[in-house]
Amino acid sequence: MESMREIIRKKPKSLFSFLSLLLLIVIIYSATVGTVDIPFQKVLAILLSETPLIGRWFPAFEGTDRTIVVNLRLPRILLGVIVGSSLAVSGTSMQGVFKNPLASPFILGVSAGGGMGAAVGIYIGITYYLLPLFAFIAALGTVILVFALGRVRGKTDIATLLLAGLAMNFLMSGLTNYIRYISPPEKEFHLRILAFMFGTLNGSIWKEAVISLPIMIIGIALVFAYSKDLNLFQMGEESAMQMGVEVERTKMIQLFTSSLLAATMVAFTGVIGFVGLMMPHAARLIVGPEHKKLIPTSALFGGIFLVVCDTISRMIGGIPVGIVTVLLGSPFFIYLLIKNRGETGW
Repeated sequence: MESMREIIRKKPKSLFSFLSLLLLIVIIYSATVGTVDIPFQKVLAILLSETPLIGRWFPAFEGTDRTIVVNLRLPRILLGVIVGSSLAVSGTSMQGVFKNPLASPFILGVSAGGGMGAAVGIYIGITYYLLPLFAFIAALGTVILVFALGRVRGKTDIATLLLAGLAMNFLMSGLTNYIRYISPPEKEFHLRILAFMFGTLNGSIWKEAVISLPIMIIGIALVFAYSKDLNLFQMGEESAMQMGVEVERTKMIQLFTSSLLAATMVAFTGVIGFVGLMMPHAARLIVGPEHKKLIPTSALFGGIFLVVCDTISRMIGGIPVGIVTVLLGSPFFIYLLIKNRGETGW
């Protein structure tokens, strides 16, 4: 008799349909939660009335509830979906390239670089709207430097790349802490830096979702386009090369794309850890290692997970969502360490 996992792997479309429906339910439920609780049915009716093309078939809503749902909660929730999906796919790509389930988007210094850039921006007093730009430039600059350090005789050496990423993580974290140390003593100043370091969706606006959405779509599409190459990578670089894969080109494209996805999301939300580590691994346990199934499953898992974490954060007093992901992710990371102890790949 077939196990449930085998049945799911044979019918991935059913799983994608189920996860898409679950994501929609999670989005609607999350919009009901907050200082003002709004009934699920009313949130659904508001969202239907605001949906293009079909909205005219439903009664229009005005008033406080509509303002809360459409202008305050929905941008935050949609940004959570975009960030969660992007980080999950970024992790899937890196785990495929490194052939290691412990790889994640932040091992190349993306998060630490973005956090340092945000700290510098806050320290010099730039406006809120320019803060993501500072974080993005610093995160991307860190990744480019790591790539330059990781090139050995014209090739990307994985071990050197990982060591360079580790070194940059320490350097950028140290610079961020130094900025905090010399910064003015005002409580609000330190809270802004801490919020960015922990990762938060507080204060999300429609413009952030609109800017990050096309980057997410292009990034995920580019990772998905190399699904076959990532599958061949699991047999080893030499075997992949013999099968016709341009190994160096694929590594550079995948690592740069996954880093760009993570850097963009860090620029808007700060450092949200463990999503890129946990979601690809969870998806792999269900659909297997075939990247054509793994990438979209990871994206859906990531979107659902981050929205759920953000909903929990609002339920327990509005703490940064990055703290919730760390509390949930740390036990999972320990589990991975124990499970893969003594192994270099899978």
